[in-house]
Amino acid sequence: CLIKMTFLFNLIKVYFIVVIATNILFSQRVVGYYPQWVQGSLPISSIDFSVVTHVNHAFAWPDENADIQSYSNMFNISNAQTIHSQGAKFLLSLGGWGNDVGFEAVVSSPSLRNDFINNLIDICDNYGYDGVDLDWEHPNSTQNRQYLNLLVAEMDSMFNDFDSELLITMAVPISNWSGQWYDFNFLKSHIDFFNAMTYDIHGGWSSNAGHNSPLFQSPPGDSDGSCSTGIGYLATTRGIPREKINLGIPLWGKKYSTYDINQSFSGTVEDMWYHEIVPLIGNGWSYHWDSNAFCPYLIKDDESKIITFDNPESIGFKCEYAKTQNLGGVMIWALGYDIVNGGQELIQSIGENYLENDSENINPFPESISIKAYPNPFNSNCKIEFELPNDEFLNIDIYSIRGEFIENLFSGGKSKGQHRYHWNVNSMISDISSGVFFISLNSERINAVTKILYLK
Repeated sequence: CLIKMTFLFNLIKVYFIVVIATNILFSQRVVGYYPQWVQGSLPISSIDFSVVTHVNHAFAWPDENADIQSYSNMFNISNAQTIHSQGAKFLLSLGGWGNDVGFEAVVSSPSLRNDFINNLIDICDNYGYDGVDLDWEHPNSTQNRQYLNLLVAEMDSMFNDFDSELLITMAVPISNWSGQWYDFNFLKSHIDFFNAMTYDIHGGWSSNAGHNSPLFQSPPGDSDGSCSTGIGYLATTRGIPREKINLGIPLWGKKYSTYDINQSFSGTVEDMWYHEIVPLIGNGWSYHWDSNAFCPYLIKDDESKIITFDNPESIGFKCEYAKTQNLGGVMIWALGYDIVNGGQELIQSIGENYLENDSENINPFPESISIKAYPNPFNSNCKIEFELPNDEFLNIDIYSIRGEFIENLFSGGKSKGQHRYHWNVNSMISDISSGVFFISLNSERINAVTKILYLK
């Protein structure tokens, strides 16, 4: 019996390693927006193609006659040649904040939609784009929602007739404020993948000086949401397949006039690129970590301002979240914002934590922690206790003795230290029989399992 239990215990360990390996193999999409204004500091040849798989060239947009307008000097066939030589895809991103004036006129007219799509086909053909990314910010009516459906369906058909390999992707909001004007049930059949804008979660419009891109709500239950609530909205509420969703990762932050995180603020909120933030650490600004948001922030020494941002550690947690949630990829806004001393350390963090490019640092056997589950045996409710050596994003799952998944007790962030959780069998939707079960704690760095006997 002891040999059998040891075999099953090791089998479950192998199961989790296989799950992680499978996620790595099939979730390799890294989409980087490449705005025209970073071209001087980040030539296309300097993009890290060991990480970036798709380059979204930003921005072009339609005018009210369906002609394609763009920032100056956008189109050059050598751009595509350089990107394709690195094995990456090159898409033209259409729209962006403030470039929405022509969308409403174009989508509402059958003839203008046709002209617009033909113009895009010509540009893709002439300049080597592999497709287009739609970033209309935002449709704002039921009528616009229907017109967007017509545009995408016609674009899908006409692109397919010209070149079936052309991609159509879309940048999308993560809450119902703007998301209500997108018919995702229709769009998901025509869009190759969706770039979730899991940033700008707080800003000048918010009631408090919150994080730009909190992985989880801070404070817990914050009505402005988080990356996690945003992905839940798109995948669960709106039904977009997870493999079609890319988690947005910002390489920039926000400066507020206030004394601490999540407090009221005054004045204008300033956007700051990562490379502008890093030199401030220890130079009149102190570094802090929010264990609820899984994000850092800075406080000015005179307590007059704070800066919320992402760093390699917080991006590592976001990458871990994307893998454990079986998302199709991650998206970056924007390439070039993290250049510090010639390096791109946030892009490097994605490579190490999402693609696991730095194979020398990979430990195939995550560190062990101990789990206490009592009473054991139990007949309705058992307590689960464990201590985390670090802040972690983790899953607490129940499996049968045969390795069958029973229930997820928790999925989210836990801070360093002692924790207690409860498994109440009576609260489960489906009934289970008496027997031996396994309680598993699983994260990127932890793989811990203990067994417990349930007696009715």
